Amino acid sequence: MPARGYARIELDTLSPAPPGRCPQVRRAWKYLGAAHSSVAGLFDALAVVRQANQEATGQDARGRLSMDQQNLLRVALVLTSSGLDACCKRLLRDALPDLIERNGTASLKFDGFIEEQLRRAEPSGDFVAAVRDPDPRRRMVELYVASLTKASMQGSSDVKDRVRDALGIANRDVRLKRIERFDGFFAARNAIVHDLDYQEPSSSTSTARYSRRMEDVRDQCNDVLALMAELIHAAASNLRAGAPSNVARSA
Repeated sequence: MPARGYARIELDTLSPAPPGRCPQVRRAWKYLGAAHSSVAGLFDALAVVRQANQEATGQDARGRLSMDQQNLLRVALVLTSSGLDACCKRLLRDALPDLIERNGTASLKFDGFIEEQLRRAEPSGDFVAAVRDPDPRRRMVELYVASLTKASMQGSSDVKDRVRDALGIANRDVRLKRIERFDGFFAARNAIVHDLDYQEPSSSTSTARYSRRMEDVRDQCNDVLALMAELIHAAASNLRAGAPSNVARSA
């Protein structure tokens, strides 16, 4: 019996890198490219597995995915999340120190961090050490960047507050509504990472797991990678402009 056709999924092509010389975003863009290649490779592997299964069984591969195939989709979501974390942290570490000096919004966010430290009844030891350092501003910038990069992104609010707003990216360049679309992606990522995608992880009897659709996973991964590209481009634009911009407040 001849094998029948089957659906396969592919990532969209990444947009071109930011134009001109902007070394502060170069490594973040390389991380983004690596994340894109890794996820694209998983989708290729999924296609190979599905084709091999179809040829071996003669069954239509357009039906329900096997557990192994579902696991490849889960790994794609987790890898995309890891790529988002790595790109965001690299972008903050490489670009934020310069943006604090060049961009009005980024500078105001940094000032807010310093004011919050000063309002504490007992400032942290790291902050006290920074004040006593021969170059206190540099040390305080390092503390600020460390505070933004110490934890992974757990939701769209983290991407907004710890990345977009910290980098001084205006709402007109990366809109809040654009970022808020990723709550579903983070919910899926957390279900996989923390609960192995079980629907009732606290139950002693349930073995049901969430079923991931190929097209949904592809769209989620595409959207996250495209958003990261937009953030890198916007940060590069802010670095080139070197002028203050208004804080993004509205959707």
